[in-house]
Amino acid sequence: MVMDLSPASTLSGIIPAYIEDSWKRCQSFGIKTTNMDLDSTLGEYEMRDYVDRYAELLHYSSPILEDMFQDIVGTDFLVLVATPEGYVINSIGNDTFLQEVDRVALCKGANWLEQYKGTNAIGTAITEKKPVVVHGSHHYCRDNHFLTCTASPIFGPSGEVLGIINMSSYKYNFHPYSLGLVKRAAHSIEQALYIAGMKKEQKEEPVSGDLDFIYDHHPSSLITVNEGGIITRMNFSASKILGSKMVGEPVGAVFEQLDSPSLGWVKEQKLRFKNHIFTTHIMSDSQDGIRQLLLRGEKMGEYGELTNRYSFQDILCDDPRVQETIEMARKVALLDINVLLSGESGTGKELFAQSLHGASLRSDKPFIAINCSAIPESLLESELFGYEKGAFTGAKSGGQAGKFEAADEGTLFLDEIGDMPLAAQATLLRVIQERCVTRIGGISPRPVNVRIIAATHKDLLKEIEAGRFRADLYYRLNGFTLKLPSLRERRDLLLLADHVLSHLPFAKTKPVLSEEAKSFILGYDWPGNFRQLQNVLQQASLLADFRPIERSLLASLCPSSAGHYQESVLQQKLEREEEGDWGPVGRCLKSNEAACIRQTLEQVNGNISQAAKRLNIGRNTLYRKIRAYKISL
Repeated sequence: MVMDLSPASTLSGIIPAYIEDSWKRCQSFGIKTTNMDLDSTLGEYEMRDYVDRYAELLHYSSPILEDMFQDIVGTDFLVLVATPEGYVINSIGNDTFLQEVDRVALCKGANWLEQYKGTNAIGTAITEKKPVVVHGSHHYCRDNHFLTCTASPIFGPSGEVLGIINMSSYKYNFHPYSLGLVKRAAHSIEQALYIAGMKKEQKEEPVSGDLDFIYDHHPSSLITVNEGGIITRMNFSASKILGSKMVGEPVGAVFEQLDSPSLGWVKEQKLRFKNHIFTTHIMSDSQDGIRQLLLRGEKMGEYGELTNRYSFQDILCDDPRVQETIEMARKVALLDINVLLSGESGTGKELFAQSLHGASLRSDKPFIAINCSAIPESLLESELFGYEKGAFTGAKSGGQAGKFEAADEGTLFLDEIGDMPLAAQATLLRVIQERCVTRIGGISPRPVNVRIIAATHKDLLKEIEAGRFRADLYYRLNGFTLKLPSLRERRDLLLLADHVLSHLPFAKTKPVLSEEAKSFILGYDWPGNFRQLQNVLQQASLLADFRPIERSLLASLCPSSAGHYQESVLQQKLEREEEGDWGPVGRCLKSNEAACIRQTLEQVNGNISQAAKRLNIGRNTLYRKIRAYKISL
């Protein structure tokens, strides 16, 4: 049977030969289609062992996984890396989808070999040693029929499987780009590991052919420097950071440590430029002995050393309230005090946190982020404060520094601080007060100088009243509070929508919104904020298939319950007011407001933007009032 991975064949029921072969293997294993093994999962200490064992794979695959996820962010997808033994060791995905696949153990630590999970992309790619697509009912176990998965092996120079990269989603999200995207990502990881292997083995091989290949395919920033200290070549990634005009210039103009005299010859070292760390590699031509210096740059933070990727200039807005918050944040950034960011999920709290760090006096130091809700309670303290050798079974032989030590002299971003367990809160308070951290299993305190930016979507004062958050910690963290507005409070929704539509990874031309679609965007409440707006517009653009995006399509992609709930609450409020909760004065004010809106709309011939400006309210607020007062447009 000829293997055909096109959407038509996969969705029409034609079964590729590798799927048939896999089903036969599953039957020989004695696997039942109705009973999938969910217990083959690593414990926390076993997981640490695998993370240590595959540290190199994790290091070089993490930035590629991040870039891959950015291409599909806002959609119901996840991307992951698994070991040759089938264990998932890293995954990134949409929060809602991650919760959904957790019920079938598609998560870190789970084993997805065929003998445990039946026919699936990870296990079948390991066995077949080739890229595969496993769609819907092609999965052997029925519990996985809701998935579509694409996986590709990551090969070493000798053809050995070093790991697996996989991309999964709901089966109705099947898309032809999946296979190509996964194969390119696997190839990029292979090249990243290849150049690392060249350095490790200290081979002296001809440079030109290798660099031609690496420059074309490597995801990192690459710079070549000759013996005279002149930059002779850069790949596209590096040119975006340094600027293409730097070719022919002395490398010392960029890296002061590499002035010309020092190139006789440098040893491996790490150099900082903006938000990248460049590692030096000496390359020699075995024929004429000419040496060159290869600088490989990685974004800091791919494995625990993140400086800010964003600045205040990256915050897109045309809303007075957001602009006021930005100006306030610029001033606070220079004060070197702890900051608490408050706002609903999807309002840009991490964007503000990174911008605060970038505008601070610590901008050249590490920015370390940790999501307090994403780490199991049993591991949170070791992640924050580190541990000593022998602190517990499976601990690294030399111990492990925590996030506080990693962020020393820089900024520590504690996301979702409201979900931190009380025990960890007590330890965190002590560290903030004493400016010292003691590793788990240790006795010697280590001084740390860290600025903390904390973020939460919860009302911490209510959490304090409920006994779930410490009041003393709250006042330590709350040096200054920045409240980020939700999308329904902003006046620039169409600007944000235009930005999303202008940066779709799969669209050759920018999709167009009909006027009714624009009205829907302005009138909908967007409970998921920017993430939901981005998700809906991406899906709508794909489904519109080059036609204008209509209101009905957007409405079909938005949870109706959220909009109905908001309208219901507003209607109940109006009914209470009409029944006398506000009294005669309140009813008079309401009547006057409705009349004022009608009059303004008549003056501007129904132009919502002009009416909102005259009334000094947001357009989405105006739309809600029009609905509430049942004003005809």
